Amino acid sequence: MATAAQTTSPPLTYEQYMAEGEINRRYEIIDGERIFMPNPTRRHQGILLNLAEQLHAYERRTHSGKTIIAPSDILIRRAPLRIRQPDVLFISNERLAQCGKDTDPAPLTTAPELVVEVLSPSDTGRVLEGKLADYRAVGVQECWGVHTNTQKVEVLRLILERAETVATYSGSETLQSATLPGLTLPVAALFAA
Repeated sequence: MATAAQTTSPPLTYEQYMAEGEINRRYEIIDGERIFMPNPTRRHQGILLNLAEQLHAYERRTHSGKTIIAPSDILIRRAPLRIRQPDVLFISNERLAQCGKDTDPAPLTTAPELVVEVLSPSDTGRVLEGKLADYRAVGVQECWGVHTNTQKVEVLRLILERAETVATYSGSETLQSATLPGLTLPVAALFAA
């Protein structure tokens, strides 16, 4: 018995991506293929909101940059198209000035200093390694891996060759950024209900 031939669509190009309308689901684009992310849990979203509030307080205190929450694209490369969407990011005013107007829906073409990934127990090390490699390639300096199941935050310094753990914080400890001067926050506040 014959089976229907599978057809695959050609990889999405940057120009096609920019011509699309709004898609109301989170995704990343890896080598032109849109990879949809599962819907986040309420716990994930609560942690994300706590993170964004803490980073926004730092933004207001220092006036040194902007906090941006997902979905917000970081352009890794145009061809084949690769775009990442961290849960939250912080980008300095200097880098943000290179990215065009804040009304432009185009991906950030200059990397932020800090990205944060809220990790679920189902997230694999391989997935995180792929994201870290992409972030390193475009000049992100620091990534926080927020482990929801253990309530720990791993601070990673990103250099071209590798990601190195600077510190892992939990409980009543105060997280300190490896890159952004004066950015500290209590870990317990991130996991507060």
